[in-house]
Formats: sequence, C-alpha cells, structure tokens
Amino acid sequence: MTKRDFFRIIIRLFALYLLLLTVFNFIPTNVSYLTYELAIWPILIIFGSAAFMILLFIFLLQKSDTVIDVLKLDKGFDDERIEFGNLGSLEIVKIALIFIAGFMVLDHLPEFLHYCYLGFKKEISSSGLSPFEAPGLSEYYDYFRWFVSGVNLLVGYLLLSNLGRVARYLLKLSTKQS
Repeated sequence: MTKRDFFRIIIRLFALYLLLLTVFNFIPTNVSYLTYELAIWPILIIFGSAAFMILLFIFLLQKSDTVIDVLKLDKGFDDERIEFGNLGSLEIVKIALIFIAGFMVLDHLPEFLHYCYLGFKKEISSSGLSPFEAPGLSEYYDYFRWFVSGVNLLVGYLLLSNLGRVARYLLKLSTKQS
C-alpha cells in the first residue's frame, strides 16, 4: 500500500466519523435545545452548522487527494510504500471501523445505563427519584438524550456486527472515487 493510499483511507474514515457524529450526536443534541425556545436564529445556526459539517464530509470524501497534496502528507518518508505485513486495505479499514464503533459504544454506554437506572427507579420506587437524581430525568430533553445515547449504541453495535460489509462498501466507494 502506498503512503497516498494510506492517507486517503485515513481521511475518508475521518470523514465517515464526522458524518456519524453529526447525524447521531450533534443534530439530536442541538435539536433538543429547540424545545426551550423555538426561534429562527437557533434553527439557522443548528442547521447551518450541520450543513457545513455534511459539506465537509462530502469534500473530504471526494477531494481526499487534494487534502493530501495541500497538507503534504505523503512527503518526508524514506520509502514510497507502507508495509503492514499481511494487512491489506480491507483489514486496515476494519481496524479503523472498530475504533469508530468502539468510541461510539464507549462514549454513550455510561450515559445510557445511567438513564436506564433513573427510568427504572422512577417507575418502581414509591417515592420516585431523590432530589439529587430528579434533575437527571425530569425534562423532555433528558428522555431525548436517553434516546440519542441508545441510538448511538445501536449504530456502534451495527457497525461492529457488520464490519466486513461496511468495510467492503467503503473500499468500493474509494475505488470508484479514485
């Protein structure tokens, strides 16, 4: 694998991670703030920022060679090729997807379990939640965050369980773009 191919894969995987963060974390979290006040400026800022991140994703996906040239990522190495032993590009993409999905699961598992605990306690306890726990699950946006953390866990799990298919699809996209 050449250095250029390696950096192309890294940039495109970063773009995929950016898209996943935008769709499953940034948009849902910021839309929950609109429940406080429905005004035009927050809506424009949220959707403008989301559109910018999605455009950045598209740019990084389609123009990864331009980014490599501008940042001169493939310069300054002794050898033109990077040897990973028996690792091919499919295995490298799989490793990167494991990291992305692992971060999604690890980032949202504690929050999801906390909300599950509070929801369970709120339902079965005769006195409800204690004054220290009540702010954790009292508003509509708390349930929304519970839902968002659950969706992130689900997407992370689906990425891990369908690792081969997703990696082959990304490599197929990569060969079409090149």
